[in-house]
Amino acid sequence: MSSEKIVAFVEPSFYGVSFVRAAYEQGFKIIAIVSSDENPVKYGYEGIYHDLIIADIRDEDALFEAITNSEYHNKLDALIPATDYASHLTAKVAQRLGLKGVPYEAALKSRNKDLAREAYAAHDVPSAKFKKVKTYEEAALAAEEIRYPIVLKPTNASSSQNVFFINSSTELKQAMAEIIGFKETYMNFKVREEYLIEEYLDGQEFSVELFLQDGNPIFSTVTEKTTSPLPYFVEIVHTLPTSVYSERGEDIINTAVSALRAIGLINGPSHVEIKLTDDGPRIIEVNGRPGGDNISSDLLIQALGFDIFKATVSYYLDLPIDIHINHNRAASVAYLIADKDGTVSNIRGLEHIDNHENVIRSHFSVQLGDQISVPKSSDDRLGYVITVGSTPIEARESAVALIRNIELIYT
Repeated sequence: MSSEKIVAFVEPSFYGVSFVRAAYEQGFKIIAIVSSDENPVKYGYEGIYHDLIIADIRDEDALFEAITNSEYHNKLDALIPATDYASHLTAKVAQRLGLKGVPYEAALKSRNKDLAREAYAAHDVPSAKFKKVKTYEEAALAAEEIRYPIVLKPTNASSSQNVFFINSSTELKQAMAEIIGFKETYMNFKVREEYLIEEYLDGQEFSVELFLQDGNPIFSTVTEKTTSPLPYFVEIVHTLPTSVYSERGEDIINTAVSALRAIGLINGPSHVEIKLTDDGPRIIEVNGRPGGDNISSDLLIQALGFDIFKATVSYYLDLPIDIHINHNRAASVAYLIADKDGTVSNIRGLEHIDNHENVIRSHFSVQLGDQISVPKSSDDRLGYVITVGSTPIEARESAVALIRNIELIYT
């Protein structure tokens, strides 16, 4: 070990696996706090951690007691959330242990979209009109006030799970029946029985990848997004940096920073989703962590050479933060999705992908015999290809063309 620093991660998964890898490669001792000893294999970080602590990550006291009853009590140098769902609980436990972390109230607001919207309104951050509702009757009144089309979404889920684009009271009634039945999300976290009716924001979608120090960005870049056709909001292409509206970049970044300040996320990494409407940038949501979906793990590194996970681990450990940009190119990820429901009998067009000069990496999970459907959430995507280019347009067009050349044959 090149350092005696002990870094604990709460339930590494999805984007959080990159946290574990970054810290492991820096030579720190890695402790994974997990709900099951099967999770390192399940989420793909077997072999890059040193010890496990088993805990109920959905319960603050259980998490705290698992740490204090372990051999690492009073020995941890950092406690880092490595899944969205436990980020507020991790913040509270870090506070109780006297470790550096995101302020609990800020983490709570970033995890709960209604609390975030309330904070934006209180600080005049351009956002969307919204109402919090529990029943169809409340939702119908809210929709009439905000005016169709509207968006219905859970207050504390992610990955576009049960997010509905709605044009009428009939559609709203059906969507409310579905969303009320959505009781549990990833890792058995409970879905709050309060929902948001929001104004539909029309415009180009972006995310802003940021690293803040005392409320000011020491790193920022804008990622262009393409989403699936309505009525769903599944992200199917990310390009970093953006190939469109680059002249609006400063305005988009400033809006993102104002949202982060409003909810109290003034230090460390963040991933802020924004739409550029006719009235200017408007906040969709804020996440107080590096962007997932291959944005931070691949696109930032391939386009700019910036490892935001390594920078974040350094932040938690009070070590110097390296924001040096090593590349000046672009990267894109495009996802394969089904254009109709059915069973896959053949897949054509995969054979030339890895030999393409722009391709960095690809991964496809779809197999012959799989039943697939038009995607309603990120979970329904079937694979991806990551490309680089000297310009954002080159990177994006390469990725999109390769995905479009894949043909799914249905029975």
